[in-house]
Amino acid sequence: MRLSKAIPRLRFERRRLYAQSKVCPPEMRREYRERAEALGAVLRYIKRNRKEKQHD
Repeated sequence: MRLSKAIPRLRFERRRLYAQSKVCPPEMRREYRERAEALGAVLRYIKRNRKEKQHD
């Protein structure tokens, strides 16, 4: 999958997981939130590396 298509999908999935963590049972909240945070970390990594590659 191309990065240009993957990034919006990851953003959508991150927002979906955060929303899910608000409405799900308390036992599952932490898991959804952690997954959303992990996707956020991946997006930050991609963003940082794309900027570095442009300068090379």
